[in-house]
Amino acid sequence: MTKEELKEKLKGAMYAQHILKSELDKLQELRSIAQKVTSAYSQAPGGGGNGRALENTVTKIVEQEKVIESCCDELSKQLDEVLALITLLPIGRERTIMHMRYRNYRKWEQIADELGYSEQYMYELHDKALNEITDKITNNNKIAEH
Repeated sequence: MTKEELKEKLKGAMYAQHILKSELDKLQELRSIAQKVTSAYSQAPGGGGNGRALENTVTKIVEQEKVIESCCDELSKQLDEVLALITLLPIGRERTIMHMRYRNYRKWEQIADELGYSEQYMYELHDKALNEITDKITNNNKIAEH
């Protein structure tokens, strides 16, 4: 695995989190619509529609909840994969930085401020961590091939 491939793998949970948030926003929109829909008591003129607006909206909400469940499963899987990669590092600065970035979705500036490092130093530690993880994966693959 290259460093670029590793970075994309580590970002997988962030991407899954963004997708989940988008799907949750859709659910909230559907729930807002459902609250505005009133039951049709009459098919009399001026009543337009088939009188099933609430039923249709509830059906969409149930479908959206299934999509969200799937997104949660994917996010959980991605977080497990990220954690497995991060735990290849020994406990210390690099592991802490990687955890804050890829498990807690923190921005580099936030991590640097919290740990008292310059952003440049953060990038150096990040690069060191990526190299270390890549090396461990490469070495594990070589061992597995023998």
